[in-house]
Amino acid sequence: MLNQIQDKMKVTLYVVPDCPLCARARSWLEGQSIEYAERDVASDFGALRAMYKLTRQNLVPVFEAKGRALVRPTEDDLAALLLS
Repeated sequence: MLNQIQDKMKVTLYVVPDCPLCARARSWLEGQSIEYAERDVASDFGALRAMYKLTRQNLVPVFEAKGRALVRPTEDDLAALLLS
């Protein structure tokens, strides 16, 4: 059932290179077997614009899913959004 939910859900992770919080975010998604698309806001101006439009800020990591964006969320916040 979780795979069916994940198939319908698209997760975008906005990151910058060499960011320990971003690495932890990747690890959490992979540990939950959640597929995601990663966008590097340091080298992709379009990604930076998209992230800013969603959040009106420039902190990373940002998770986008289900029409919502979470900035530097806790694992509990992520689980509530992505695993419910």
